[in-house]
Amino acid sequence: MKYIYIGKLHSTHGLKGELKLTTDFKYKDNILKEDFNFYIGEEKHHVKLKKQRKHNKYILLTFKNLEDINLVENLRNKKIYINKEDLNLKENEYVFEDYINLNCYYKEKNIGKVKDIIDCGNKNYVLEIQGKEEVLVPLNDNFIEKVIKEDRIILKNVEGLLNEDWYINTISRNV
Repeated sequence: MKYIYIGKLHSTHGLKGELKLTTDFKYKDNILKEDFNFYIGEEKHHVKLKKQRKHNKYILLTFKNLEDINLVENLRNKKIYINKEDLNLKENEYVFEDYINLNCYYKEKNIGKVKDIIDCGNKNYVLEIQGKEEVLVPLNDNFIEKVIKEDRIILKNVEGLLNEDWYINTISRNV
């Protein structure tokens, strides 16, 4: 089982066991369904979703058999995860964890591996690529030509994407 972090449970809401969730998970529509499996905290306590609803900046979750405030108090301020296999992603859909450690290619040359994904706010993310130098590339279709699952990312030939002096020196060392 491969766990994927999707957000954080905060406080309770009301007396019927609702918990406030904050998340910016890309595939919320895939997981916020009745009977979907969630795993809470470092111990990965398994629960099934009963219902959910939007409330201000939160998503309120109610889990099956935990429909009382006294049963969910211990889940406050815990991280919440899902099993990646439960997502049933299509061929061209990826979660952030899929990008980590992929080799990145620009103009047919390997420029390094994805070290991390940085949240720049407002649903904008940047790939942190570590090679000879650190390179930051926006995680969107304007800069990424193709992702080959579990293998590589091919970046578009966008003028100014990389420092050309660094790029030319890297190529001459690799030849």
